[in-house]
Amino acid sequence: MIEHLSSKNFDKELIGHCIGCNCGCKFIAYIKDNQIIDVTGHPSDRLGMGSFCTKGIALVQELPFSEFRLKESKAIDIDITDKDTAIYVDRFCTEEELQRAFSFTENIYSNMLYVEKPKTIEIEHIPDKKVILNISEPSYYDVMLSRWIIDAKQKGAKLFSAGAIYTNMSFKANYKKLIPPSEFLSFLENIINAFEKGYHEDEFINKFSLFSTKLSDALIIIEDIYIRINRDFVLGFLKYMKEKHNIDYIITGNITHWPVRGIEGIDKHEVIINLGDMFRYIPDGKLDSLSKKDVITISHMANMSVNLSRYYLPRKFFIEMDFTKKTAFLEVDSKKLFENENAYTLLDIIPQVDKNISHDKSPKQETITLQGYTLFIGHSVVDEIGYYSRWLHEIEPNQYVYINKTLADSVDITDGELLEITTEYGKAVLRVKISANIPEHTFFISDGFDEYQPFYEGVRPGVLAIDKSFIPVLRYRKL
Repeated sequence: MIEHLSSKNFDKELIGHCIGCNCGCKFIAYIKDNQIIDVTGHPSDRLGMGSFCTKGIALVQELPFSEFRLKESKAIDIDITDKDTAIYVDRFCTEEELQRAFSFTENIYSNMLYVEKPKTIEIEHIPDKKVILNISEPSYYDVMLSRWIIDAKQKGAKLFSAGAIYTNMSFKANYKKLIPPSEFLSFLENIINAFEKGYHEDEFINKFSLFSTKLSDALIIIEDIYIRINRDFVLGFLKYMKEKHNIDYIITGNITHWPVRGIEGIDKHEVIINLGDMFRYIPDGKLDSLSKKDVITISHMANMSVNLSRYYLPRKFFIEMDFTKKTAFLEVDSKKLFENENAYTLLDIIPQVDKNISHDKSPKQETITLQGYTLFIGHSVVDEIGYYSRWLHEIEPNQYVYINKTLADSVDITDGELLEITTEYGKAVLRVKISANIPEHTFFISDGFDEYQPFYEGVRPGVLAIDKSFIPVLRYRKL
């Protein structure tokens, strides 16, 4: 029998699953007077192991009851049955919603990355690994993954951390390496060469190769943003390392096992059903024409897409519905904790049909050519929905462009001064923060901000890129 884990007085306990990230952690919500007064992790949860992160607490206890939640509707007065309809889906979509969407139309778009096989081992086997190369920031999308990695290190694993920014994992690693985005594919090629030849002049790569060969139990953890540089090459690298050297892999981040398309091209359709906040990923040049289309937004919060859509409806949080969710790590079934008759899911909008639609299992993924200076629009500490939380947004209240000292000196710019960055999609002006955690020739901007958030406005990802985390910088200048 589970002991009570809350010190607060409560009327009842309810059990659910969080789908704020791929971990799908089980939680216990403590209810008094029909309100959640406390939340804890469930001690029998195989992934969370009794822990529950701050993002999960906000998604269960705060945001469903927030004053920033969308509560009003603008009724739909069009028949979508025979229209050229596209659907935008996000990471909060359930299996039931995705099944309905894919049975209704072939035009399914997302900012998620389609990955058919995201892992070769289960996450709970990470602590048994002897060598881990981590190319990710788990604290953003897969919080409990951090715990499993640290458990492995505490058991003696050699932890290597590499990427275009030093992350929390980097400072816990035995070895760390900053890689300019334009050199990332070469970095993977050099790893292959080190395994084939038994040596590489780069000490980081050489040690990873030697330890992996000697200890014979290695793992590569890689985030979706790096796969987006060149999908076929990076996935081919992982497959090669597994087949040739028996090195397991886990792909983490904003991914899905459904064959979604990238968001580019969604504006060509007659009707668009948007689950989430599609508009924050759209360039300035397309905002006006897209907002004049029949866009139906189903949203948790009164966000940018709600403000620019012709029709909008409040969206149910996962604690308000029965659902199935298949993540990169597991599949969960969960029952609703609360009723909400004034909110909707995709199942309420799209009729049950069977059009016998076939979907491309190899959706087009554009390859990015990176040379010279690169803008990195990446995951930081707080995600976009976190900026509607009264306490999560204070973790990182302001958006900066982070550069290293060498780049700052070349522009003659100091902390707090304004820098204008231009890409092929647009330009933005942000205050500079100089950091030793950024490689040469790289500008880093958090992708969690946009212009419609309630506390601190920022620059949304779509201003500077679309379907990309890395984009060449055309010009930059101090203002």
